[in-house]
Amino acid sequence: MSFSDWRVGFSLKSGWRVFLGPALLLVISYIIYLLRYPLWWRFTSVEQVFAMLIMSYAVVLILALFLLRKDSKKLLSNVFKMTSPDMVLVGVIFALLDLGLWYLISFAIGSRFEFTSFPSLRGYENYAVYSLPLTFALYLAFSIFGAFAEEVAYRGFVQTRVSSRYGYVLGIFVATLFFSLQHIHIFEPSWIERFFQTQFIHIWFFGIFVGYLFFKSKENIWCVFAMHDLGNIFNVSIPIVVATAFPFSNQFATIATFVLMIAVLKLVKFRF
Repeated sequence: MSFSDWRVGFSLKSGWRVFLGPALLLVISYIIYLLRYPLWWRFTSVEQVFAMLIMSYAVVLILALFLLRKDSKKLLSNVFKMTSPDMVLVGVIFALLDLGLWYLISFAIGSRFEFTSFPSLRGYENYAVYSLPLTFALYLAFSIFGAFAEEVAYRGFVQTRVSSRYGYVLGIFVATLFFSLQHIHIFEPSWIERFFQTQFIHIWFFGIFVGYLFFKSKENIWCVFAMHDLGNIFNVSIPIVVATAFPFSNQFATIATFVLMIAVLKLVKFRF
């Protein structure tokens, strides 16, 4: 084997180290989920559940910050630097475009809109609510903090780490893959099957778009956080349920929405 062949082989082998940090992040997330799942059955109030969820995301955020500093060798001040305040507005605009297109397409294909109680606590009906204002505040805090932790972890760390070695296309794909998989937080076959049938398509296409937005904004973490955050706030605050027109109509609306948004983003020229 020539020296050049050995050097290429060594480079490819050492390149796999890029994926160790992201894999560790996902494994730790799963360990946290396994540890917190038994607590769900011990809690009696929804406030306790949201407090636990906030604390679990805090662990993920701390680990992501550690990996950013250690593995990526990036100064955190550079990661969170507000390079262009206008990019926050860009994130807000795309969040509104996402919501507007999705509801418009859903309505166009025959889905019906139904209003529920405020705040929407679907999935938590079996828990007591001791204080509705406190419940809403914790739910909102969880939605905002969760969006921040996920963007720091999967765009700020995973995407930049992989992109620096293999380019932005693979960086977006890998970050979206890990981002999607970390949403599996209950390890029961029926729950996982339901996740892939109902949530996975939205999470996957959202991750692809946000990853592309992160790339186009020159890795502006505040831009993608603004979009993710506003979407979460809307889902918590606006008690709307969409009655599907036909099987997988929500998934159809999601795919159509993000395909259109990617086309729009591709045409946008940012000034920095």
